[in-house]
Amino acid sequence: MAKRKPKKNPAKKPKISSPSNTNWLYYAGIFAFGFLLYANTLGHDFVLDDFIVTQNNRFVMEGFAGLKDIFSHGFLFGFNGMNDQSYRPLVLANLAIETALFGSNPGVHHFFNVLFYALSGVILLAFLKRVFREHSIWLPLGITALFLAHPIHTEVVANIKSRDEILSFLFGISCLYCVLKYSDSNHIKWLIAGVTTYFLSILSKETGLAFFGLVPFTLYFFSNKNLGDILKISAVFLGAVILYFIIRFSVMDSITFAEDMGKINNSLMGLSGTEKLATQIYILGKYVWLLIFPHPLSFDYSFNQIPGVGFGNWKVLLSLVAYLAMAGFLVYGLIRKHILSFGVLIFLCMLVLVSNILTQVGATMAERFIYSSSLGFCLIVGYLLYHYFYSKNSIIKNKNIYFALLGVILILYSIKTITRNSDWKNAQTLFASGLVTAPNSARAQNHYASYLRMEAEKTQDPNQRNQLFRESVKYYDKALVIHSEYTEALYNKGVSLFSIGNPAEAEKAYQRVLEIEPNYTNALNNLGVIYFNRKNYPQALSYWKKLLEFDPANSSALLNSGAAHQNSGSYGQAISFYQKVLENDSQNKGALQNIIKCYTNLGDATSASKYQNQLNGVK
Repeated sequence: MAKRKPKKNPAKKPKISSPSNTNWLYYAGIFAFGFLLYANTLGHDFVLDDFIVTQNNRFVMEGFAGLKDIFSHGFLFGFNGMNDQSYRPLVLANLAIETALFGSNPGVHHFFNVLFYALSGVILLAFLKRVFREHSIWLPLGITALFLAHPIHTEVVANIKSRDEILSFLFGISCLYCVLKYSDSNHIKWLIAGVTTYFLSILSKETGLAFFGLVPFTLYFFSNKNLGDILKISAVFLGAVILYFIIRFSVMDSITFAEDMGKINNSLMGLSGTEKLATQIYILGKYVWLLIFPHPLSFDYSFNQIPGVGFGNWKVLLSLVAYLAMAGFLVYGLIRKHILSFGVLIFLCMLVLVSNILTQVGATMAERFIYSSSLGFCLIVGYLLYHYFYSKNSIIKNKNIYFALLGVILILYSIKTITRNSDWKNAQTLFASGLVTAPNSARAQNHYASYLRMEAEKTQDPNQRNQLFRESVKYYDKALVIHSEYTEALYNKGVSLFSIGNPAEAEKAYQRVLEIEPNYTNALNNLGVIYFNRKNYPQALSYWKKLLEFDPANSSALLNSGAAHQNSGSYGQAISFYQKVLENDSQNKGALQNIIKCYTNLGDATSASKYQNQLNGVK
């Protein structure tokens, strides 16, 4: 019998996995997870600072027509005419385009906030997959999910104004991803994409500048580039920084605040010496604690929610030890290229510009300030869970424990995030939450009082109206107990008191405002109104005269001065004030109606007829 030839069994050709085919479910899942976490914000209203970048920003409301002005002025110019402080044209352009296409609709703006947040999760996953390419997909997935679910982000995603944080992070992470793609392929397109996305990150918010510090370290940790190559690549990004500041200096009158920052926004301004430093360190520790245990969360940490503390406070010492330990581990980890030190680096690098250490920022503390920094925290937590329970060399190799612990954290985070979102639904829910989470904040009390006052101004029921005004006075008083020289609360209290028929007490409130801030124009105007109503026209005119010294084009003061002269029979002087109003606003009905009466009383029918024709043409 002939021997049977052995059957050939050639080796199978290795299959090349295609990321686009095998991983799209991971990306889709991450996107859906990020979107669903904040889906309950889609029906929310404008709250807090949202109006600054939407309905009260004339450039944004102009839509496409406002884009040129947005890129040629400071961040707040379209809101208050001040061409200083910040240059963030990309976020305003973003909102202007949405307004042009869909109108001024809070739901639309909230939708895009959530959309960009979910997209940032997709880009973050792509970046972390490259960083941890030698590990299981569950490591980058776990870190990304932790980041998306962390409740500290609710202020950013639920607040339209914080679109700047979302876009800055989205483009910043895109930059780091492109840097690693360039290091892998040496294709110049990836370097161009990296520099472009970095520049877009800065144009979204200045804190994006901190990503420049992460570029060389990302290459150091996760590429084979030598020091010379790393410095060359980083130099390209330095060019983007220089270009940004050239543009910023050319379009803005000042890169600082036009006025001294008050302690009502940043209580550190009221401290000095070791007390200020100790309080700064305490706040840095509070950031870490909120990342570990994100409860309670608050929209406000201003004066005097975080009072000044000294180095004798144990929380200050604990915070100092924690940050010294971070710094020490960072040095150790950089030498050994320990992945946890990269997490520490992200945390510290993204925190430094908003820490109030290098320069004073516009708030004592804010959850939005650690939005990008929280990635470092999530990377550390996610990696430790993976290292101890999932990886090949784990101490307790039990994948079920990994998924169980990760799942519990994500469930708790998600519940907190979704419930916290409801606080941002509208002004009432947000400001009411502040009374619970920031009871010692003068501004939180003032915000709630002002909400009540504005509700009173809108209601037609006189009983309900008076009740709301009286209730608002109670909360203004609470704010003033915390900060007796809080001029905004004093002024608003005066408005409420005047509205319920108590001009004498309103006058006291306005006078106190002027003792603290002599050029407070609204207080000057309202004092003039009080004396006008008493028919004390000379005293009323004295307040409006002072107001006009600070603000010569103030239409209220000009109209009121004209009315005082008109009631005194000085028609010629009244006419001069009305004409000044019409120089700035030719269709002002009040000025036109009164100037007609003045000319009629003077027997000048021709001039009266002229202005009557002008009034008839007003729509």
